[in-house]
Amino acid sequence: MNNFSLCIAFFLLIISSTFAQEKRDFIKVQENPIVFSDFILGYSNSGKSAVTAGFNINYQKNNNLFTFRTLQTISVDKIDWFLFVPISTVSNTTTEFAVLYGKRYIEDGISYHFSGGISYNINEDVNGNLKTRDNFAGFPLEIGMSFFKSKKERFRVFYGLIPVGKPTSFGRSIGFKLYANIAEKSYVGLGLTFGLGWHKIYKNEK
Repeated sequence: MNNFSLCIAFFLLIISSTFAQEKRDFIKVQENPIVFSDFILGYSNSGKSAVTAGFNINYQKNNNLFTFRTLQTISVDKIDWFLFVPISTVSNTTTEFAVLYGKRYIEDGISYHFSGGISYNINEDVNGNLKTRDNFAGFPLEIGMSFFKSKKERFRVFYGLIPVGKPTSFGRSIGFKLYANIAEKSYVGLGLTFGLGWHKIYKNEK
């Protein structure tokens, strides 16, 4: 009877050890996704000088990059002032909503990407009280490079000065991007990007 009990205990010990090892192996292979967003601020030219601001949401699987992009390009030709108050403007604003597909390659803490897609654009011209608006499709393009942490680190707040919590795969990035939209009213520009998210797979790093 004692031998039987010992065999049962030994068998249960083996099973529990096996399940524990499988659980550890499962945890080991768990990886963070590559999902990040970035804000862009840049200079554009559409025949006129313009300022561009925008926002991207990105998801990467293997080397495949999927992006939703929105940009707004604003050029101001003239402003009439009354004291310090603008009372009349002559300006042009183009707002873009786009989906893009491309390739992104990662080397330690640096990534390179290029993408293309299709966009829906809203163009608005303002001349004093007169406003005209039209919509058109376009073909957005972008090429970019970004820099981020190469291994897990504690997230930093207050402009990156104070580390908090445990080492994490979530972090910031900074980079630059050449972007364009081939359309009825085309433009090309260059801007700085500031990102937040999971920029690479950190695997089982601690």
